Amino acid sequence: MRKGRLIIGGILIFLIVVIVAAVLYVRPSRTLDMNYSEVDWKGKLIQMAENRNTELILSESDVNNLAKQGIIDYMANHDLPIQVKGAEFRLNGNEVIANLNGSWKFLDVGAKVQYRIDYSKGILSLRPESVKIRHISIPPEQFGLEPLDINVASYIPKLITIDEVDFPGKLVRIKFSVDWLELINYLRSA
Repeated sequence: MRKGRLIIGGILIFLIVVIVAAVLYVRPSRTLDMNYSEVDWKGKLIQMAENRNTELILSESDVNNLAKQGIIDYMANHDLPIQVKGAEFRLNGNEVIANLNGSWKFLDVGAKVQYRIDYSKGILSLRPESVKIRHISIPPEQFGLEPLDINVASYIPKLITIDEVDFPGKLVRIKFSVDWLELINYLRSA
């Protein structure tokens, strides 16, 4: 009888240690937030007009701000199994690595999500390809991750047409067709 209690006690202690280890393993290793700054589109357009350049550059910071804004907007309209509490996005060509902190059920979770970024008809699309919690791979669908679309065309005046979007390294380069006279008149009136 005593031996049975000792075995049951040992099993319970082992289970508690395993559960505590799992909780500590999946928790976020970095502190992240969802604070973002609005991208200064008017300033970028003014600089573009001053330089007579039909190219607009979005920095990694701009993409980070746009993606955080997109996540916040998406979470407001969708019910996700994970509540994102913090994010940081890093560009590397067509690949975006998102470090995310969130709550999943009763656990605080830190995850690294790999996205592929593409452009088509005014929309930057972030498509989740993989999710890792430390060294454990999990399908993106498990966390309710779906493609995230950012309508870049909605941020620029209608008189500007996006011709091409490239992803060189840690930048997004957007090439435009623009009527310079209309752009200058637009910027003066804005």
